[in-house]
Amino acid sequence: MIKPESSLLEKTEAFLLGRFKALPVVDQNQKPLGIITRVEVLKDLLSLNAVPEIDVTNLMSSPVYTIDERSTIGEAKGKMKEYDTKKLLVLRNGKPVGVFSSLDLAGLSIKPKEASYMKRGVVSTKSIDDEEIAKFYRPGITNITEKSTVKKAAQLMVEKEVSHVIVLSEKDGKPIGVLSAVDIFKWVKEMAEEKIDVFVSGLDEETRGMHNEIKNTIEKAVEKFKESYRITKVEARVKRTKSFYTIKLMMEGKEKFVISADGPTLEDAVNIAAAELKKVLGRKKSIEKSRKVRARKGLRE
Repeated sequence: MIKPESSLLEKTEAFLLGRFKALPVVDQNQKPLGIITRVEVLKDLLSLNAVPEIDVTNLMSSPVYTIDERSTIGEAKGKMKEYDTKKLLVLRNGKPVGVFSSLDLAGLSIKPKEASYMKRGVVSTKSIDDEEIAKFYRPGITNITEKSTVKKAAQLMVEKEVSHVIVLSEKDGKPIGVLSAVDIFKWVKEMAEEKIDVFVSGLDEETRGMHNEIKNTIEKAVEKFKESYRITKVEARVKRTKSFYTIKLMMEGKEKFVISADGPTLEDAVNIAAAELKKVLGRKKSIEKSRKVRARKGLRE
């Protein structure tokens, strides 16, 4: 379950815990407030420019396994197990018409066996596994070419309100892979788990022992914002004069900027610079949040 105050990273991680199309949003008393879908999380990631502009081939699942729409549920289960895949591209006369996934199977697994016919006075039961997938797959597919970026694919998913796209070959137009919202969520999680590189320079013999303390202070200041701003590197340059210390922080991520601070001691200078960096990042995040809220209100109006 997700709470209103959950971070975007927490939301993506929640969808990675199971095969969920949507998750409930609850308050502190576990009272339901609504739901959030994978497409909505994708939309939020796009608004923060957190979706990579790399080729879809880097993240897609490949190869694509297919099944004819006249095949049975049992045959679909067998193929998924054989190829260790969660999605099958459904074909009609050799052409893609939809997708059948493990999510569809999960919904079918709770259905009981159904009586299908009487023969010579004996009731014969028919398992759901004997039904054709034509009755259950999700019709309609959204395509994108292999040269497209993951960001473009995510925008298409949001536009079409789907959580996956079929990747087509530039050469012959045949399906070569599937990119899903979950594939993008996994990438976001992996990037968030990468440690920020903090480089400290300018220390002398007297202050060299503070290297780790300076690094930890800076890491703590930017930790909360590294996901939103894709912070990858912070360089801290220390300069000592007769009466004070100056530290200059240069941050690299979604945008680059520099913060400087002075202090009577190096510890003071570091703390002042870290606090200012945290303040600036917090202010930028608030501005983006307000802009996002206004945009949503404008859409409703």
